[in-house]
Amino acid sequence: MTTQAIIHWFGPPEFARLDLRNRARALWIVSWPFFIVVAVVLGLAAIVEPETLVRRATTIAAVGGLVAILHVTSRAGRPDLASWILVTGLSVIVTQRAWITGGIHAPVGLFYVVFIVIAGALLGARGAVATALVCLLGALALTLGNTLGWIAPRPGAGSALGGFLFVVLAIAIALLVDVLVRSRAPREGLDADAVHLIVGDLRSPMQVLVSNLEVLRRELDGASVEDAEAALAGAKVLRRMTNSLHDVSRLQTGRMPIRRCITDLSGLAHAVVTTTRGVQPTCDIAVETRGDSLCNCDPALTRRTIENLVCNAMQVTTIDGRIRVVIGGSSDRASIAVTDEGPSIPRAYRAQVFEPYRCDRPQRAAAGESSGLGLAFCRLAVEAQGGSIRVEEGTPRGNVFVVELPR
Repeated sequence: MTTQAIIHWFGPPEFARLDLRNRARALWIVSWPFFIVVAVVLGLAAIVEPETLVRRATTIAAVGGLVAILHVTSRAGRPDLASWILVTGLSVIVTQRAWITGGIHAPVGLFYVVFIVIAGALLGARGAVATALVCLLGALALTLGNTLGWIAPRPGAGSALGGFLFVVLAIAIALLVDVLVRSRAPREGLDADAVHLIVGDLRSPMQVLVSNLEVLRRELDGASVEDAEAALAGAKVLRRMTNSLHDVSRLQTGRMPIRRCITDLSGLAHAVVTTTRGVQPTCDIAVETRGDSLCNCDPALTRRTIENLVCNAMQVTTIDGRIRVVIGGSSDRASIAVTDEGPSIPRAYRAQVFEPYRCDRPQRAAAGESSGLGLAFCRLAVEAQGGSIRVEEGTPRGNVFVVELPR
């Protein structure tokens, strides 16, 4: 493994879903710095008290092993599970080390406070309360151990009951702080549930509007027909954007079901081209198949991905331009490459074209969805199936949108 690969492995995981990516980054920001602080503090303490070297080195190794396991779990797409393991694992480690070193005492309570705060930040109120219960059980175990003589008390230690009351008070304060911080935290934007409700309310009247405009267009004649067609086209754009917003939100939150089956990508591409060719009849658009076109994927999501990429290419290609959909790949990955003859996307902006709601993306065309939901849907739909999407520079001009899916 190269040095760059090692550095990349230790970096924060990247996921298509925004909520998953944010939780993984939050865990990464908390866990690794915490391990570094523990290693530095206990290392310095071992230098001051050499007789404690073995004990403190064991603690450092335990925390380091735990953080490494959490990182692997988070990279596997389970940052929530890793966060639960972090807060409960650290609580258990501190309780176990306190059992060996003299039972309940003030530093135990301080560690418990830190773990409850971390749980609140990573997992919300439920995580803070659950971690507080784990810490309380640990404090009870240590208190019983001191009271029943199972633990040799530290020299000069006070009463076990006094230590227990201190820890309980510290846990209560930590929960109170978590509640206060949470109650004052500003809400930015709409959560996923709000998006689903709003879009659900919009879809029905949008469909009614489109249906009524289609009826009106059939009943009109002359110049009024053009006005009705323009209104109908605008309504259909709004309906498509509404559906895209709904689907992007479902993909970001993992609520879009993935239904895989053996699918002929060439057949999907031909169906898409046949449907969309009528929009721009003079455009030279064709499908090329190079090798095996079968892939174990979700046919509905994959077809919509191809549709979005072809429509995107048609928006930026002149009416007599050339668009190609090339199906190919290797033995383990299928590829879909859509080429256009539009303005080349600068290298610095190629990743941004797949981000929704970005205002600083280079404008590809005056028409189309300015929110960028079409390409955002493509990225999310592809990555939800374990694939990837990227933009390359075309030859001699234009761009190539490349989708790769596992076979």
